Amino acid sequence: PFKFFGRKHNQTFVNNNGHLTFTEPLSDYIPLLNSGRDIVAPFWTHLDNRRGGTISYREDTSTAVLELVTAAIDQYFPNITFAATSSFVTTWDSVPYHSGGGVATFQVVFVSNVHRSFILINYGEIAETEQMWLAGYNTLDSVHSFTVPVTSAPELSSSSNINVNGRRSFHVDGSPNLPTNFLASGDGEIVNPRAEDGSSDDIFLQQPFKYFGRTYNQIFVNNNGYLTFTEPLSAYIPFLDSARDIIAPLWTRLDNRHGGSISYREDTSTAVLAQVTAAVKECFPNIPFAATSAFVATWDSVPYYNGGGVVTFQVVLAYNVHRSFILIYYGDVAETEQPWQVSEILLCVHSTNDQNEYKYTVYKEFLMNAK
Repeated sequence: PFKFFGRKHNQTFVNNNGHLTFTEPLSDYIPLLNSGRDIVAPFWTHLDNRRGGTISYREDTSTAVLELVTAAIDQYFPNITFAATSSFVTTWDSVPYHSGGGVATFQVVFVSNVHRSFILINYGEIAETEQMWLAGYNTLDSVHSFTVPVTSAPELSSSSNINVNGRRSFHVDGSPNLPTNFLASGDGEIVNPRAEDGSSDDIFLQQPFKYFGRTYNQIFVNNNGYLTFTEPLSAYIPFLDSARDIIAPLWTRLDNRHGGSISYREDTSTAVLAQVTAAVKECFPNIPFAATSAFVATWDSVPYYNGGGVVTFQVVLAYNVHRSFILIYYGDVAETEQPWQVSEILLCVHSTNDQNEYKYTVYKEFLMNAK
């Protein structure tokens, strides 16, 4: 079976017009991802294999192919342990547009084992077209949806989300892409809505968080890479000196409408409190501390607004009634030409009742601002 964001599928349909479905064939040639079905669309447009080209598929469990796709996944997702046990390969080879004027060559590979699933998409020659077209994927409930952010069909062959022109890769079983040093997702995890420059609703904390002398009973997780305490904030041009308390693990313009997830939870489980207490003690060995609450916000493979890559990072507020700490972890953070800014890099920040008592422990070098 192929896991697609929490649902298991034992069958698939290869539809001539550049998409794969799981529950029934689909003849639609006008692309509409949000159509109430699980769908993978490497290049959804009106194609006509009566005029030439071929559309072929196979399920391949040969050692050579499994080694090839496993190596690709290991390269693109180095923090995920994976060995493929199956690959389903579908290829559109020089298939003409229905309106004429050119052909399209592309391939999609479903790579999976019993636990994890990935999609590899390879683009060859994609001719320009006046037809409607779309590339991406969508789930039944549209909770997980991604549209490839290019403006012309030929750009599919020269763009990428993994720095390999003409290739894209996605982790689609629904489990997080998180590095091993991150806190794993847990009970009560809430996912931010998919919205341009959006934010969470106001999140009421079970235990107030003390931040350099001020006490907050609520917090907002803003899609563009930062936390605020008094109100949501849609700003995407970073400016830390903005007359508000703010924690910015990576403030830049992000777009969860095009993929990834932004999630949060307040966690008081014994296992998580022990984990964050140990992390704080490693940073601040001379400060007695035992966490009684942890607020965890995670940006998992969220694309930049202008495309060109994704970012994964996590911020954890670890605290008790007397002391507060911030832990920030970074996974894969792609290069970008966008403006960006951070509060500190991979650090522990200690805040107490005394506004003047604070300490930063920085664990690796990083530019604090860019562009």
